[in-house]
Amino acid sequence: MNHSSSIPQLQSAIHAALRAWHVTGGAPRDLLADLLLVQARRLTVTQDGSPATLRLATNQVLLESIGELETQDQTAARVLRARFIEKHKLMAVANQLNVSEHSVSRYQRAAIERLTDIIHGREQTLRQERGQRLETQLPPASYTRLFGLHEMRTKLETLLLGVKAPWVVALVGIGGIGKTALADAVTRQVIDHFAFAHIVWVRSEPQTMSGQSRSPQLMYEDFITTLDSRLWSDATEVRSFEQRLFQVRQALKQRPCLVVIDNLERETDTAYLLAHLNDLANPSKFLLTTRTRPVEQATVYTVNVDELSPADATALLRHHAQDIGIQAMDTATAADIENIYQVVGGNPLALKLVVSLLDLLPLSQVLSDLARSQPGPVEAMYKHIYWQTWHVLSPQARQLLQAMPLVAESGGLPAYLRALSGLSEAELWPALQELRHRSLLEVRGTLQEKRYGIHRLTETFLHTEIIHWPDSPAAS
Repeated sequence: MNHSSSIPQLQSAIHAALRAWHVTGGAPRDLLADLLLVQARRLTVTQDGSPATLRLATNQVLLESIGELETQDQTAARVLRARFIEKHKLMAVANQLNVSEHSVSRYQRAAIERLTDIIHGREQTLRQERGQRLETQLPPASYTRLFGLHEMRTKLETLLLGVKAPWVVALVGIGGIGKTALADAVTRQVIDHFAFAHIVWVRSEPQTMSGQSRSPQLMYEDFITTLDSRLWSDATEVRSFEQRLFQVRQALKQRPCLVVIDNLERETDTAYLLAHLNDLANPSKFLLTTRTRPVEQATVYTVNVDELSPADATALLRHHAQDIGIQAMDTATAADIENIYQVVGGNPLALKLVVSLLDLLPLSQVLSDLARSQPGPVEAMYKHIYWQTWHVLSPQARQLLQAMPLVAESGGLPAYLRALSGLSEAELWPALQELRHRSLLEVRGTLQEKRYGIHRLTETFLHTEIIHWPDSPAAS
């Protein structure tokens, strides 16, 4: 039985659990071990895992639900208590109720059906609350749809939900290839299975706010501090690094947690983390996104995130053009899209950036400028794309973009963006729309509240390239 079990399966398991009321321990099915209700009650009873306490937790969930049933039907609750808790035979219960044994059997079946409905309702409510709470640990999704990643998502889901190795999984690929989006999507899938007590998402920051690079050791210490604050309610107390590490390890070993470490850029950071994570893993698991392939000696399962196929790239191009309102793509022929793919390849971010230019620049000019950067590293292609985009921005949009690296990962609210950029409210909204239109801004948040941020690769180019660019293309 699992979270997707049918009502008849749950009813059968509840009947078995009632029959085993006085049995110490029992099989997982008799203990309703798959129910979150039971798992949560075990934590309040004890964590020693002894057969007696496991049975106690199950019986308490049943007893509470019988109490709720009693408010609806006193006879049904009385029959269940008499038959399973007090262990009376059918004849004795029939005499108590002054009915036939056949009537008691009928009452019992109906009572178990109603008890199943009650427990199912409580379980669904708890699952919804738990799922929403776990999802709040994730940054807002920066994508509306993923392309070409279905098989990889399924594979990763299987790896993460498995109760054995690998304990550490690394998504490896170049910047803008979709590693973060893939990690986010599979994490949201995993949440639905409730295999992990906690979900912790940590974004690696190779630099401090002042722009200084962190050493791998300092990066690891900051990582442990973050985990400590997420996993322990008393993490605000002043403690040494060794004490924090001990508490983090204890939490990760007691109950399975999923820790996502996003945005590892430097090979030294990735290597240092991998040298320490396996000591923290099992039963907890780690999912990393990194631009550098782990060394062969590292105990990690590596998944390469490759470029999109031509078909998936075509679907992404047309979807993104429709999403941001680039009507020029409506008339793009198969040959046009093939030309884009030949120059840009299947990198999702690069494809989006190219699309965003097509309402202002002709495709031939965009591709011609990009072609001059080929062959060469992918960074050269990005540099040309960002250069093209930068020089079609208004002064207000440039001013806002230059302030965006100061915005937190979760994005900034409009009032905060105004304060950072120095733009007036009348200037801010056109600038936001312009950056969104150019695929330089990611809209995050909910229906009720919108936040705005930028992709890590855009942030990197702002730091390393854009701030040094003059208005002339000669220096590019």
